Amino acid sequence: MESVRVVLAVAVHRGWSVHHMDIKSAFLNGELVEEVYGAQPPRFTAAGHEGKVLRLHKALYGLRQAPRAWNAKLDASLHELEFTKSKCEHGLYMRGAAASRLVVGVYVDDLLITGEQPTDIEAFKVEMKKLFKMSDLGPLSYYLGIEVKQGRRGIELRQSA
Repeated sequence: MESVRVVLAVAVHRGWSVHHMDIKSAFLNGELVEEVYGAQPPRFTAAGHEGKVLRLHKALYGLRQAPRAWNAKLDASLHELEFTKSKCEHGLYMRGAAASRLVVGVYVDDLLITGEQPTDIEAFKVEMKKLFKMSDLGPLSYYLGIEVKQGRRGIELRQSA
């Protein structure tokens, strides 16, 4: 959650807009490093293969290793796109310098993106859509139950009680 605060603070300080993307079925993208086996689901057992177990190659929701596997996959993908992970905040990534700087905050499967050039933000969205199934939610307007209003004078946050 700190990464979200940092992205918002940088955006306000620089006068940049913040965009929001959501990765669909994020945990299913995680690749397992260790061997994990599971029982066949009821009614999906192949005839003649009753009692056999399945070896998982990808993470599943509910699997203890799923969050770590997903985070490792996203981290590797962002590094391939030449992002550098912040040494102070594990969910914060940066790429470029000066006028082409992009800052991405990660919270599980949500990405908050800010930068000076709207074209850089859009190019990043295209890059991410090539890697994962994503929803481009456009300029940030609602996040984790918080209404977000972006304007020339800053960013206003509202939350109902």
